[in-house]
Amino acid sequence: MIASIGKLDQAIQEELKEWSGTELQKALNEGIKETADEAAKMLKKGGPYEERTGKYTKGWTSGVRSNRASAVTGLEQYSVYNRKHPQLTHLLEKGHQSRKGGRVKSFEHIKPVSDQIGDMAAEKIARKVGR
Repeated sequence: MIASIGKLDQAIQEELKEWSGTELQKALNEGIKETADEAAKMLKKGGPYEERTGKYTKGWTSGVRSNRASAVTGLEQYSVYNRKHPQLTHLLEKGHQSRKGGRVKSFEHIKPVSDQIGDMAAEKIARKVGR
């Protein structure tokens, strides 16, 4: 789009409106949702811990944080959480005090997934937007 200096502000606002339209928001929301689902799947595979029953790893899921989107960006916010045993996530990730004294070993299994999802989200959104 070509614009004169006097109408540059209007041209910029029109371009921003075009980019903030529903198609871009839809692509961003879909990319973020897919990333959250993928993170839950990665956590369901298990970690460096030995699990007795298998119930902890089956409890991982993702969901929308609230019913409304962000007022500024219009993007939905997703959380990845353990639905069945939320109290164990911190104990396994960070370790804890044993009943008999001493410490129980920590098993970092959430942090590696958390480190990967930023790049994963960027790739998914770029594919959706078409760049």
